[in-house]
Amino acid sequence: MATINQYFSIGSCSAARWLSEDAFVYLSTKSGVNQIWEKNLCTGEERQRTFFEERVWSLHTHQGTVYFSMDQGGNEQEQIYVIHGEEAVNLTHNNAARYQFGGVKPDGQTVVFACNARNPKNFDLCQLNAKTGEQEILLENTDSYNTPAALSPNGRYLLYNKLKAQSDNCLWILDTENKTAKNIDSNPGYAQYTSPAWKHDSSGFYFLTDKDSEFKYLAYYDVESGCMTKIYEEEWDLEDVALSFDDKYLAVKINRDGYSVMEIYNTHTQSFENAPSMPKGVMAYYGISWAPSSHRLLVTLSSGKRPSDIWMLDLDHEKVERMTFTDLQGIDSDDLVEPILCHYQSFDGLTVPYWLYKGKGDAGKGSVAVEIHGGPEAQERPMFAPMIQYLVNEGLTVVAPNVRGSTGYGKNYHHLDDVEKRLDSVHDAACLAEHLVKEGLAEKDRIAVMGGSYGGYMTLSCITRYPDLWAAGVDTVGMSNLETFLENTADYRRSHRESEYGSLEHHRQILHDVSPIHKVDQITAALMVVHGANDPRVPVGEAEQIVQSLRSRNVPVEYLLYTDEGHGIAKRKNQLDCYPKVAAFLKKHLKVE
Repeated sequence: MATINQYFSIGSCSAARWLSEDAFVYLSTKSGVNQIWEKNLCTGEERQRTFFEERVWSLHTHQGTVYFSMDQGGNEQEQIYVIHGEEAVNLTHNNAARYQFGGVKPDGQTVVFACNARNPKNFDLCQLNAKTGEQEILLENTDSYNTPAALSPNGRYLLYNKLKAQSDNCLWILDTENKTAKNIDSNPGYAQYTSPAWKHDSSGFYFLTDKDSEFKYLAYYDVESGCMTKIYEEEWDLEDVALSFDDKYLAVKINRDGYSVMEIYNTHTQSFENAPSMPKGVMAYYGISWAPSSHRLLVTLSSGKRPSDIWMLDLDHEKVERMTFTDLQGIDSDDLVEPILCHYQSFDGLTVPYWLYKGKGDAGKGSVAVEIHGGPEAQERPMFAPMIQYLVNEGLTVVAPNVRGSTGYGKNYHHLDDVEKRLDSVHDAACLAEHLVKEGLAEKDRIAVMGGSYGGYMTLSCITRYPDLWAAGVDTVGMSNLETFLENTADYRRSHRESEYGSLEHHRQILHDVSPIHKVDQITAALMVVHGANDPRVPVGEAEQIVQSLRSRNVPVEYLLYTDEGHGIAKRKNQLDCYPKVAAFLKKHLKVE
């Protein structure tokens, strides 16, 4: 039988970007942490381009040059780098600030970005000369979290989001020559504006928005007139778009019930093409890239039993090809499981979806791990997860729900857990545990709950609010106290997190009442807590509070702290230390032989 180390040694390939018509670069964890690799399409040769011990955060290309960002120890203080030959050069050199890449102007030297060097709470829009290092602030920001979205091909206009909330992010346009900015929507309301894709003459761009709609749809903005036009919508979220080199084809990625579907919109005929289909799975948000001068499209694709790899859709030759081949480390693909989409009724009649990974054999029959996603503005989807696949192979059943507050099911569902309704999502998880027993999928005393980030908060909330339902919990980088979480999270993150959880100024009592730390005396389940010491999102104090509170009461709790990690366990050496312990903990308390 395969070991857990084999599962966690399975790598991933993602975020492909064309370097030329004959080559592309991508991120791979072959070395144990995300690094840049290059593939030559003529020879098939693959070679590693960066050799750092820290993860590469993001990857970009411009006119054959590779740019990337990288942090240190998970602190998310990204710096911008450029690769010259075989050397990676740090362009920003300021580990006290975070830099977010925005694009490169046509001169090939001027890099546009956002950073919070002037004030940790706010991100200014800036540019630098890659040769001289000279930096210039294009627009000072005093009231929001600005993130670059897309630089126009002529280099004049920078689109950026003013992130008021995770799902309320007005799209603004900065004229980098006149240094003036305006909202593209004079009456934006509460809405998302994402995935802008410029036409190559810089006259306008396609984008996605859910303004006045339950779901995100495709729209177009004309720069000269300032007019927005709706182009296409359906009863699911459109989640990403990309435009081909000649503006003819628009790749539109759609989230239909958790699976990704790629549709190709012909802008000349204003209709969708009958294009070859990608394999069933989930395409990563950051993974669409058109070739510089052909109709070939690279995407990142994963499924429950298929690790993340790069695939290519070639419209001109009407074919789909797999471009990278992640090694399964000796594990038989037949031992991997694709989940089944199921539903249950929660306490108020709400229908809640969940993914069911059915255990194999009898060793863990009746033992169930409920894995709750982070966010909370996120969605559990059928993607490869080594821990899930290992547990299933050991005989456990894993259930991954999308409790209220999850994205992908419309704006109304998304906001059913805001502020004072926070504990309704915890009630959803409790109803799921009862449903699993009723359906014969779980035995009452053999159900665990686990999750990372907000999923960690949900784990702690479940075992404090509904202690009789859970035999064990695993909290990874979760919040135990929403008051201290908001007080101590990175300055620039606070305001848009308050829109989801409630503000320290106006909702402190609610934040207090829904925080697990104040009900630790209710915990009867075995608990494991995992955290990174450098976490800027959920500071390590959130883990230490819950651990110290339990230990002061002589309640056993297992605590794994990683000094070189941030918000999650990203380095394989740490994963191979952490996750075997997590798996052993779950198997012990769920009575799996």
